[in-house]
Amino acid sequence: MSKPKPKRTKSYHPKPCVKPLGMRKALMMEMPGYVASLALGMPHFCERHVYDLLSNADLTRRIAPEGHSILPIAHAMVLAIAEIQHRAQETGKTECTADELSVLREGVGRTMDYLRAVPNVEISRAAAAALAEFDRLGCLRV
Repeated sequence: MSKPKPKRTKSYHPKPCVKPLGMRKALMMEMPGYVASLALGMPHFCERHVYDLLSNADLTRRIAPEGHSILPIAHAMVLAIAEIQHRAQETGKTECTADELSVLREGVGRTMDYLRAVPNVEISRAAAAALAEFDRLGCLRV
């Protein structure tokens, strides 16, 4: 017969883990923009996709330093989204034209490449600022 195991005296406490600044949950951050870019021009393109694209462009505009080459691309995305939203209010349908489609498809790829290179701290600060603005105003600035 075997002996019983000795009773464990210390309880297990997981140690806190701090991720390096380059690591983040890429799927959670990039998937909404990717899905929205795939939905562009499709019949199932909806308001949720528009907001995902707008948040991508707004986050890029908040993080990028003055004079960075990504700023005109993000600004063009915001203007295209504003036109889509304006047209959706008038007609009741969320649709985009060919020009808006090309601006948004190209812009999502470039802004995602830029956001991948940005530290988590900056993304967190920009997201907190956007959320505070949304809570204060009820919408994202365009």
